Amino acid sequence: MGDVSGGSSCNTAGSGCNEAGGDLNSMKCGSNSDSFMGHPSPKQTATNIAQKAAHEAEQAYGTQQSAAAEVSHMVKKQLADRAYAAAKAAEAALSGKQQIVEQLEAEINDAESVMQQATDSIASSQNNLHAAHNSAKKAHQLFLAMEAIMKLAKENLCQAKNAATGAQQEFDDKAQLMETAQCRIDTLKKRLCESRRDLQNIKKSAYKAVCAAAEARKKASRERRTAVRRGRRKRRIKHKEAVASQ
Repeated sequence: MGDVSGGSSCNTAGSGCNEAGGDLNSMKCGSNSDSFMGHPSPKQTATNIAQKAAHEAEQAYGTQQSAAAEVSHMVKKQLADRAYAAAKAAEAALSGKQQIVEQLEAEINDAESVMQQATDSIASSQNNLHAAHNSAKKAHQLFLAMEAIMKLAKENLCQAKNAATGAQQEFDDKAQLMETAQCRIDTLKKRLCESRRDLQNIKKSAYKAVCAAAEARKKASRERRTAVRRGRRKRRIKHKEAVASQ
């Protein structure tokens, strides 16, 4: 009977170990799906297994103590096997729990690393955004300055066009005035040439007139002297005749 009981105990322990192993496999493989299908999470399963194993071990130990005087060696061995199986299940649950903790720590480290990278990326993006904002602000200021310069340039261009139009009109007026003045000068030059020719002719005529007048004065003077001499001669003749007649 001891061998049969031992086999039963081993089978029980084996079934407990298999159940624990099955629970661990379910914790490893169904950690994501169970939490969304309404089943316990791996964390809850491992905790329940550990609590159940501890409770069975304590219960077996208490039963073994109370039945020490009454039951046979087979019962004690069965109880010991149950306690051993419960201890192995608790050990398996602890190992699974340790794996879960390590996995969670690794996931936390990965998440912190990703978070740090995201933080660095956000900081870099903020710096880039700040630089882009400053560049956009400077570009807007430059645009406003260029717009003011363009406005001033347009005003200057308009004034320059008006000035050019006025200058062109003034040039045309002065050109017309110069043309009129040139025509006047040409007319005056022509008249001057004619006047100079007339002056030369007048000078020649005046010279001839002066010469003729001088010649006439000389002739008149000669004729006057001749007349005087004739008058004197006549008076002498008359005087002689008068004297002779006395």
